Amino acid sequence: MVFYGNWDSFIKVAADIYAGSPDKARYTVKYRNCDGMLVLKVTDDVTCAQMRTERLDDIKKISKLYRTLAQSASHRTQEIKELPPVFPETKLDAPAAKKAKTGPPNA
Repeated sequence: MVFYGNWDSFIKVAADIYAGSPDKARYTVKYRNCDGMLVLKVTDDVTCAQMRTERLDDIKKISKLYRTLAQSASHRTQEIKELPPVFPETKLDAPAAKKAKTGPPNA
């Protein structure tokens, strides 16, 4: 098992593994809570490539890699549309005013 430190080299090796034996190749993602790391693994039982990341920015890269591998698996020739982000951006609203009680007043 080889851990890659460079994203571009990992993608190249992962695509080569998947192109070499698409019937046997598989990929997994595992989150290690104790380390706070995301571990990606692509293997075909002969060659195994892994990459660890702690960066939240890599999630977009990971989803793009999975879309590419899914496209290869389904043998599509057309482009996969860009999907919306996994975590949509939220706008912080002004704090809501407290609601007045509508029950009877305390005596």
